[in-house]
Amino acid sequence: PVAPAPSAAAAAGEALATSLGPPGGGLVPLEDASQLTRTDLYGKYVEAVEAVAAAVRGKEEAEAELTAVVREVQAKAPRILEMRRQYEELVAAHDGLSTRLHAAMVEGEAAAAHAAALETKLAASDSEIGALRAENADLSRQLQLVLHEAQRRAAAETPRQRSGG
Repeated sequence: PVAPAPSAAAAAGEALATSLGPPGGGLVPLEDASQLTRTDLYGKYVEAVEAVAAAVRGKEEAEAELTAVVREVQAKAPRILEMRRQYEELVAAHDGLSTRLHAAMVEGEAAAAHAAALETKLAASDSEIGALRAENADLSRQLQLVLHEAQRRAAAETPRQRSGG
């Protein structure tokens, strides 16, 4: 709401009083105004009328600019509200994704720890398998030696039994 403009006559009167005033402002005393010639008074009146017209034009321009700004804001308001709604949706989606990412990272860390434990077990198993293979090879070698020795003894006793028996 814009305040109603003062009447043109009142504005012209104020402008005239101001224009008649001394350079520092204020009203000219009545006796000083009476010393002005008609030409000076008319000149002051024209200045006052021009000042009022300029003030009215300025007010009209300001009102037009204000109206344009209000229209622009009203035109942009739905878009701004839609952008705000989208922003709030994006923030909510970001929060959800952030929560899911955190859960996935915790799960990944647990999986990595489990994998490390399994790798340790695998290394231990590989070491145990190596030791068992070495023991198996050693026992196999010992068994072969024992069997070879037994076969040698058996072979040595067999010719004696044939000849002695």
